[in-house]
Amino acid sequence: MAHLENMRYRKQPGTAAVYEDATVISGMSPTTPGTPVTAVEDMMGENMEPRSDLGYSYGKKDLNYADYSAAGAAPHQSSDRSLRLTISKNQWLTLGLITLFAAYIRLWRLSNPANVVFDEVHFGKFAGKYLNSTYFFDVHPPLAKMMFAAAGKLAGYDGVFDFKSIGLDYISAGVPYVGMRLMPALLGLAMVPISYITLAAFGHAADACALGALV
Repeated sequence: MAHLENMRYRKQPGTAAVYEDATVISGMSPTTPGTPVTAVEDMMGENMEPRSDLGYSYGKKDLNYADYSAAGAAPHQSSDRSLRLTISKNQWLTLGLITLFAAYIRLWRLSNPANVVFDEVHFGKFAGKYLNSTYFFDVHPPLAKMMFAAAGKLAGYDGVFDFKSIGLDYISAGVPYVGMRLMPALLGLAMVPISYITLAAFGHAADACALGALV
């Protein structure tokens, strides 16, 4: 069975032609291309060494990467594979407008209502337990609740208000709820430019970046 190999062969000194870096099929005669021989030994000696009487010498072809490096590029590789972020002025303007719109949506009337709503029952309660070093068991990962606890601490929450039920009044209890609501609002706002720049870095069109930021 013929075996394809990437070989290097040359005519011996005193002959007319020199051939290099060609694909050789073992089992095919080098003197008459395309003519099959009965055995590999017909072109190789007893110890499977190249036969000198055929006028060819054979050797494995190996790539010399040093030569390519000196030339400035490796074989089959681009000379510059770095990922570069390019955003035009119009794109920056679009991103700024979308971010301002997102800020308006997330921050407008953040203080209303001044009562416990939805999951504040759970997150506020766990934040208070963290601040009071009270043991509790939670099936969910703790990072979000710990972040709420940190936001409450920075805003002045002392951990006394228990967030027992939806509708409890924050103002009468002196809870700095706006500061605690501000943390998730700002994180949600940060997702807008992050999404836009990520899509731009992957080479998507400006319309796709804008749509991804809006979504």
